[in-house]
Amino acid sequence: MDTIIWAGLLAALVLIYQQRSRRIVLAAWWIMLIATALLLRHHVTSGLGLGLTW
Repeated sequence: MDTIIWAGLLAALVLIYQQRSRRIVLAAWWIMLIATALLLRHHVTSGLGLGLTW
């Protein structure tokens, strides 16, 4: 999961460096945020299903 977060941040940084439009950079941030939230949700619910607690 950390790899996906870092890859999303790196992709956004590359887009900023290439001076892409603001819309594209924001889209990259939102895609990364949604992917991270979905993976976190899956990770937490899988752990709770195994009887693990926070």
